[in-house]
Formats: sequence, C-alpha cells, structure tokens
Amino acid sequence: MKAIYNGLCLNCNGEISSERLFQSGICEKCIDSDIKDRKKILKILKENGKILYAEKIFNFYENFQNFSLFFKKVLKQKMFSLQEMWAKRVLSNKCFSIVAPTGVGKTVFGIISALYFANIGKKSYIIVPTTLLVQQIVEKIQIFSSNIGKNFNIVYYHGLLGDKEKKEAIKKILEGNFDILITTDRFIITKSEELKGIKFDFVFVDDVDSFLKSPKNIDKILLLLGFDLDIINLSMRLLETKDIEEKEKIREKIREYKNNNKIGILVVSGATLKAKRTKRIRLFEELLDFQVGFKPEFVRNIKDVYIDKSKNIEEHVLDLIKEFGSGALVFVPQSLGKEFADYINEYLLSNGIKSYVYKKPEENILNDFQNGKYDVLIGIASFRNPLARGIDLPERVRYVIFAGVPRMEFKLSWEEYHPTKLLTILKNIRPFIKDELNANRIINNLNKIIPMKAELIEKIKEAIETNKKLEGFEAYAKDVIIEAREFLSKNITPELIELISKSKEIAIEKRENYFYLIISDAIGYIQASGRCSRMFAGGVSRGISFVIKDDEKAFYSLGQKLNIILGEFSWSKFNLERIKKWFKKIDEDREIIKNIREGKIIGKFKDYIKPVLLIVESPTKAKTISKFFGKPFKRKIGDTTIFEINTGKFVLNIVASMGHVFDLITDKGFHGVKINEEFIPIYDVIKKCKNCGNQFTGEICPKCKSKDYYSKEGFIRAIRELASEVKYVFLATDPDAEGEKISYDLFCIIHPINNKIERLEFHEVTKTAFIKALENRRKIDLRLVESQLVRRIEDRWIGFELSQVLWNVFKNRRLSAGRVQTPVLGWIIERVKEARKHKKVLYLVLSNDLKISIENPKEVKVNKAIISNLTEEEKVIYPAPPYTTDSLLRDASLELNFPVEKTMRIAQDLFEAGLCTYHRTDSTTVSNVGINIAKEYIQEKFPSLFVPRKYQKEGAHECIRPTRVIDVERLKYLIQTGILRLPIKFTSDHFKLYDLIFRRFIASQMKEVLVKYQKFEVKVNGNEKIMENPIEIVKEGFNKIIPIKLYDRVKEGEYEIKYSKLLRVPVVKLFTQGEVIAMMKERGIGRPSTYAKIISTLLERGYVFEVRNKLINTTLGLKVYSYLSEKFGTFVSEETTRRLEELMDKVAEGEVKYQEVLRNIYNEILTIRGKV
Repeated sequence: MKAIYNGLCLNCNGEISSERLFQSGICEKCIDSDIKDRKKILKILKENGKILYAEKIFNFYENFQNFSLFFKKVLKQKMFSLQEMWAKRVLSNKCFSIVAPTGVGKTVFGIISALYFANIGKKSYIIVPTTLLVQQIVEKIQIFSSNIGKNFNIVYYHGLLGDKEKKEAIKKILEGNFDILITTDRFIITKSEELKGIKFDFVFVDDVDSFLKSPKNIDKILLLLGFDLDIINLSMRLLETKDIEEKEKIREKIREYKNNNKIGILVVSGATLKAKRTKRIRLFEELLDFQVGFKPEFVRNIKDVYIDKSKNIEEHVLDLIKEFGSGALVFVPQSLGKEFADYINEYLLSNGIKSYVYKKPEENILNDFQNGKYDVLIGIASFRNPLARGIDLPERVRYVIFAGVPRMEFKLSWEEYHPTKLLTILKNIRPFIKDELNANRIINNLNKIIPMKAELIEKIKEAIETNKKLEGFEAYAKDVIIEAREFLSKNITPELIELISKSKEIAIEKRENYFYLIISDAIGYIQASGRCSRMFAGGVSRGISFVIKDDEKAFYSLGQKLNIILGEFSWSKFNLERIKKWFKKIDEDREIIKNIREGKIIGKFKDYIKPVLLIVESPTKAKTISKFFGKPFKRKIGDTTIFEINTGKFVLNIVASMGHVFDLITDKGFHGVKINEEFIPIYDVIKKCKNCGNQFTGEICPKCKSKDYYSKEGFIRAIRELASEVKYVFLATDPDAEGEKISYDLFCIIHPINNKIERLEFHEVTKTAFIKALENRRKIDLRLVESQLVRRIEDRWIGFELSQVLWNVFKNRRLSAGRVQTPVLGWIIERVKEARKHKKVLYLVLSNDLKISIENPKEVKVNKAIISNLTEEEKVIYPAPPYTTDSLLRDASLELNFPVEKTMRIAQDLFEAGLCTYHRTDSTTVSNVGINIAKEYIQEKFPSLFVPRKYQKEGAHECIRPTRVIDVERLKYLIQTGILRLPIKFTSDHFKLYDLIFRRFIASQMKEVLVKYQKFEVKVNGNEKIMENPIEIVKEGFNKIIPIKLYDRVKEGEYEIKYSKLLRVPVVKLFTQGEVIAMMKERGIGRPSTYAKIISTLLERGYVFEVRNKLINTTLGLKVYSYLSEKFGTFVSEETTRRLEELMDKVAEGEVKYQEVLRNIYNEILTIRGKV
C-alpha cells in the first residue's frame, strides 16, 4: 500500500513516500537513489550540499557505535539490550532513572559511562551508599582502565582513608584535578562546601533510596549539574503555586535557563519507596524531565497456597519451617500485632529455629540472615512494615508464611476524631448504608482534609468539645469531622451490625462495649509475599506463599481483592508432593541468581529483559496498562509523557498517540489524493487549533483562520527518539480499522529508525488480555488499513465535492454532505413527516385498575367494560444477547437519556479503564473468558440459573461485556475503599452505563424465564380489544437481574370506567438518537466506528435538533436533503451507500482490491462534477 507523508523525511522533514520510509527514510529530493548505508547517505548529502537534520541522527548512531566499541573493549563483552537503551539515553543527554533487577549490569554501566566521558575529557561523579562500594568501584575502574591501556585521574573519598589521604583527595577536589570522583552520599552532606563551583558532565547515583534519605541532597546534586540556586528556588515555587499563568511563566524561564546553560546528565539507579511523598523529589520532573523509579510490586511468580487451620498457628508455622528449611519470612496479621510476632519468635527459638523479629530496618540483621545466621525473620503483614517493603534478597528468601490471614481491624465507633480513621470506617461500611448520597459526599469531604497533622487533630478535638470557633481551613476541617461523626452516630445501628455480620467479606466482633470490623489486607499480602519472588536477569524468580487460614471471611475477601488487583488469581490447597516439586524450581532459580551475582553466568540470562516502545491511543489506556505491573515512573520528551514499567520480560516505555497522527491534506492532488496509474493518499501531520479546538492539516485553521495550534510533530520526534533507544516497538492501538490505520502510520514514522515493529491486539484492557497479546504479536493487517483508507478517501471525495456544491447553492460554508449522513437525514425527515399525522386514542382506566388504550375508537362515550374469554398460557422468554454498539446506543438513549456521543465517550472510558470490552463491535460473540465471568457471578448470586451461551458470530470481535466479576454496587465499594484505582474520574453516568452493560451481559448467560400470560377480550361500548399480559413468573431465570413487569390478574365480568380521555397522538413516534442507530445497523449503512459521528454531524450542521431526546429536522435540513436527493440521488441513496459499505468490508476481507474500489468511486465523483 502506497502513501505519501509530509514531514517524515529524516533529512529535510519534507514529503516522502512510504516506500522510501521502509528503506532509508530519506526522500527523493534529498537523494535520487534509495541507499540504506548510513555512511554513504551522509557522504552523498554532504557532497550535494543537502545535509540537514540527518547529520544529527546519523552522528548519534556513530556515537553509539563508538560507545559500544568502548564498552566491549572495557568489559570484554557486548552490551545487553537494557544497557544499550541506557547508553542511547546518555548519549542523547537525557537524565533518567534505572529500575532493573539484580545482575543486569546497572553499576557496571554507570562505571563505564563515567570512563567514556573521562576518555573524551569530561568530568563524572559516582555516588554510592557505603564505603565498601566506593572501594569496589575504585577496584573495578582500575581493572577496566587497564583493559584499554588508559590511566584516568580518579579521586575517591571514604571514611576508612587516612588523614593524609583525605587531605590529598580534598585538595584535588577543590582544584578540580580529577576525571572521575567517587564518594558515598554522606560526602555530599558533610563536604558540600568542597564541591561548590564544580560542574559535572555526568553524575551516577547508585542506590537512589539511600541518597534521598536527605532531601537536601536533591538541591546539591542539581547545583553540581549546572543549575543555580535561583532557578532551583523558582522550581520549588512552581510546585507550590496553583496559578496556571504563573506556572507557565516559570516553566518558560526554566526552558530558557536550560537552553542558555550547559546542564549535566543525571542517572539514578534503584527504586524508592519514601521519596514519592516529598515535594522536593518533584524537582527532578520539573528540571530534568524524569521521575525517580518505583519497584514493580505486581510482577510476581508465586504459588499461593492455603492451609486449613487444624491446630495452633505457631505449630503450623513450625511444621512448614521444619519441612522446607531455611530462607523464610513469617508475617503475622496486623490485627494480632507485635505481641503475636514476639510469641511466634519465642516458640520457634524454643524449638531450635534461628529466628528474629524484624521491627525496624537493621542492616546487620539482614546480613546475618543472608549469611545463614538466622533461618527465619518475623514481621507484621503490612505494606508499612520494613520486612514487607524493604527486603530485596532474591537468592535468600525462598518462601513466605502468613501466620493467619493478613487483616486489619477497626473500632466501629462514631466517637473518633481522626479523619483518616473516620474515613476508613465510613468507606468499609458504605455498602451497608442506605443513605448512599450523603455517605459519598462525606467521604469526598474527608478525602479533602487528609492527611492531617496530629497537632491539628488535637486542636479540632478540643474545639469540638469546648464549642470553640476556628478560622479558615481549620474551621472547614472541624465541620467535616463533626458531620462525619454525626452521620456515623446516626447510621451505626443494630440493623447495620446485623447486615455486616451477614456479609461474606467483612467480619465483626464484639469486645466489651464496642464492635470491631475485621478487614482483609490485600496490599499487605502482595507486598509481603512479593519478597520471595523478585526480578533478576533471567526473569522473575519463583516463590511460594503459605497462608494459614484462621478466618474464613477474611480469607474469602482476600482472594476477591487479590483477583481485582492482580488480575487472574487463585488459591492452591496444600499438597505436599506438588509443593516439593515447586520448591525444586524455587531452588534452581536461587542457584542461578547466586551464580549471576558471583559472575559465573555472564550472557545466558543477562539479555533476557528487552526494552520496548509501546504506543497506545490514549493516556488513560497508557496509565491502565502501566499500572498492571506496579507503580510506573514518568519521564518526558518535549510535551510527550512516557510511562516506564518492567514486566519481568520487557521494560515498557508507554506513550499515547492521542488518536490519529496524520490525515489527508486538502491542498494537493484530488482532495488529498495523488492520481497516476494508482491512487496514492497524501498525508500531513494533524494540528489542533488552540483558539477553537478544530483539528486540521496545513498551517492555518480553516475554521477560525488562527495560526496558533498544537501539532503532532513533537510527538513524532519523541517516538522516533524513543524508537532509537529500544529493541522493539509494539503498536497497541484500538482493535478496529481506525486503530489499524493509526498503527500503520506509526509504523511508517518509526520504520527508518527501528524496523522491529509488531502489532498487539486485545479487546479488553486487562492484565491477562495484555499479556496474551504480548505473547501473540502479529504484523499489521494491511487489508484492514486499505479498508479504512477507502472509507476515508470516499468520505473526503464525496464530502468535499457535494459540500462545495452546497456552499455555492446555499451560500453557507458550514454545510456538509456525506454518503451515510444523507440517507439518515432522509429517515429523520420522513419520520417527522409521518409524526405530523395523527390518530385518535381512547385511554381508559377500569374500576379494577386495568389500563386500556383503544386506537381509532368507534365509540368515545363509554361507561362500562366487559372482560371475557379469559385464557392462560405459559411462555418461555429468552434473554437478549449481550450488547453490540448499536444496541448499547439504543438502550442508553431510551433508558438513560444519553446522547450517542456521550454513550460512546463513557464506553471508551470504561474500555480504557479495563472495566469493559471494546465498545465498537457488531458481534454478540461471548468468549470463554466472558462465560467464566458470568458463571462465577451467577453461581454465587443465583445458584442453578447459569446457562452459558456463545451467541457466536464470525470474526475476532466480541460483544460488549464486563471484564471482571464486579456488579455496580461492588464497583462503587471498590473505588471508594481504594482497592480498585482507576485512571479516570468516575461519575454517576459511568456507573449507570456500566450497570446497563453488566446486567444485560449477566442476563444473557442466565436461564430463560417461564412466564404465565393471561389473554382476554375487553369490550367497551362497541370497541373491542384483545389483551395479553404477563401475570406470574412460573420459573425464575434472567428476570432476577432484569425484572419482567408483571400485571395483576383480571377476572371476567363487567367493570365501571374510572377514567377516560380521548387524545390525538402522532401515528408514529419521533426517532431518538439510539433508534436511528438501530435503523442504520438494520439497513446496513454506517459501522460501529461511525454511528455516533453521523448523528453528531447532523446536529452540528444544523440539519436536525433535539426536543426531549427526539430528533426533528430543521428547514435547512429539509432543503439540503431535497436538493441532494433531486440532483445527486443515485450517489447518496441508501442502496448505493449500503453497496459501498459491503465493498469496504470485502476490502478488509481481501476479496476486493482497494485500488479498484477507489477507481469506481473516482469515476462516480467525475459524474457528480459533470452534473454540477
């Protein structure tokens, strides 16, 4: 498939063909012949005087080649893929964070980078946490230097140096007489004066968590990189101010400073847990465009095993340690506390197990555990506990034991003053409170005032007790706390306690005069169990987690929460033989990790993890995917945000394209298409007008004539730079023709830089579906791209040609015409015309409350009704299939009064947040995953009513369905309690649409309903009517989730008329938006990706308007339709449109060549021109 792209030539940023992009990336104007060799290209360009941007790009690759050769010479081996990515970032003068497992050569990379800079006359600084590491790095530098026959000027400083050596080192530092400086992070604190005025080209911080223990180190490192105090203080102001205009002015000053001053490169290695809480850490984002990294805690390879408690917990713990040996961590529940940890420790010690209670960070204890002095360390199962969060000993920790289900407990009391505790109580009891609206409002208010310092809590408590007046925020916080206390006081009732006691997930216990809520701690479990499964150079090490099940409710709740947080999760029952086999694999991994640490395994595993650029369409989708594996960290290239996360196999750099990057131009070829023997589209970068929001190509907004716009050019530069860093590029745009076309454009942008490009396809944004897509990568489907290309060109040609005719005829340049929108406009006009016709309807209410409507009655004066010929019949009612795009739009319009555009926007949110499958689909097919979701929900809520149905249709697409076993009430609870964290702000409308989708899908997998109907005849003064009403559910089924309306039984006899009214009503009802779309589907014009756009275009152009959700044509709409039908009826008819839609589908299936279809459309357009 051929195309021309403006702005993609690597040298002149000019126009280039797709064929050239698949080869050199240099256009015909710059070089006649297509050569792949970069050196030859550079030579020819220089000789011809045409060298522009290509020089910088090709020099970068040459610099990288030099760095690679230097690295290989120093280390006697090639770089691994991750090291190559880091090297390219350093050579691009990028600051960044390295979060990578043990054994992939982070420190070695930092050392060799410092040597590389020393080799070209630049200064470097290596900062490490301990004296021992300073000594080790000095030794490595000496060995590495001798490998290349160089003698660099190395200065190092640590506590074990003699006084004379210290003085000599300080003297050299003050004089700047060194190539590489190596110290501990303590040196920056105690000797910062000695470093004043020194500027470093490269700074490598090994173990960033240790370095950031003193936040002031951030300021000091920024000074060493070339920033001055004024700009650092200005950046702090940027973090404090909320004034958008002031923020932009400060950012402009920062940009100006960085352009005018040489700033060094900072690379920090390791992850941090503490630094995320400090404002100062964000200086790295504002000044250096990167975030300090976090460990991917959701990457785990653990067998989760439960043991039914059959004896004392401590006896179970002892049995496990005796069976499986040393290298265990034991965690006790928060609810049992430190006393129980001490008790377990004493019990183990008395039984010959070398154990220790790890209550606070103790380096010497960890070393003793690592060296085998202790078999077991004991801590609390909480994400705050130092044993659960700070331990990274992959070869030592083999398994984890939970001495009881990890759980927390809270006193159920309104007497609390601490806002965080009030919030926790309220969040957890919210599902049991009827006053949901006020509960949610108070929860939101409490969220606004936390965290709160202890002194302020005490001050508010005193003010409440003494009725003292406070001012400002303190007064507001006081009011919030008072309201929360009063609300809890009102709602903590015997009825509430009864409801909680019946809950499957929350236990409640009475102690003395108070009740206590007992809640499972999923985050604590993930954090603590993760200690036995860590990333290393060969992937993710295997581990095993034992949970002694001592609380049924907490255990059930824990499993439910883990399923939500981790994706697929399941418990395994204790089976000794199977567990012994798993331990063999666990110990194999430990042996490999040990050998890697000791340098016995060099290349076999170290290149296991590959760097990848992953491109999706939206920031929401990028955030959802990045959070599958833990907390991502961000960096920026220009205005493009990159989310980086390690999956264990890939380091993903995730960016969002924000939809299409290119569109057809308007000022070249035939409406943007070059015509020779073939039709070749000409694309330009999309711009968005800052003034009116219009999207366009070219340099001036056609709508408001503004030249002030956002351009996707910056994004193109960013992804090309990212593509140059990584090994592979994965394109994960939406799974339809539009998404395929976006991927194709991205492929063309990136191919000259990196040709290892593959497509990922997934129809739900869940961890399971994403990992499956990673394992089943494919090539771009060119037939699908061709189909979209035909649709876009046809839309452009017919739209531009007919629109120009309309502009001339109606003297209005806002008008437009389209192949699909014209017949749809015709339907609306015809329906409005029909609705103007009226019929008589007699509405009656009988004395037995039966309501009757009689159309065109023979007699309108009525006083009695006779019911006769009663019969009863049982009928089977089957559930409707799950939603497709058209049926969802119809029902959301009818039931929720949502315009179709709003429905599609919310459905997109639900898809990108990972809650529903892809919403642009015409398939009702249910996958096995979908059936299992329905099965789990139905078997729990409605035992015996599950009936699996596939509703199979051809194609890869699936119906619109939920991706998890979560109904709307549970979804509200999970979001409120923070168990489920979504990347979008959920509104009541999101919940409504989700509920609609969820109930429809679950109903589709439930038993049919056997309903008893009553049939009878009603005679009213010469008027007769046969009626049939459902009166009884004989056998329950899907009606348990979508109720069937039942009517009262009637009896034969004569009845008085309680109420009667004769009305004139339209013969037919006006269309709603949803009904028009249902008609489009039925008549085969439009597709799921275009339904909503057609309706919005008719509204925007002023052809139709809405009254009480009903569509009515305007006079303009009627005139435009009449003109088009009269002059160009054959081109915009329903039949022609349907035939063309079918042709486009055939292009996608490979049955018809797209060039032939374009030729036919072109000939049609010429006929239109002839008519004009």
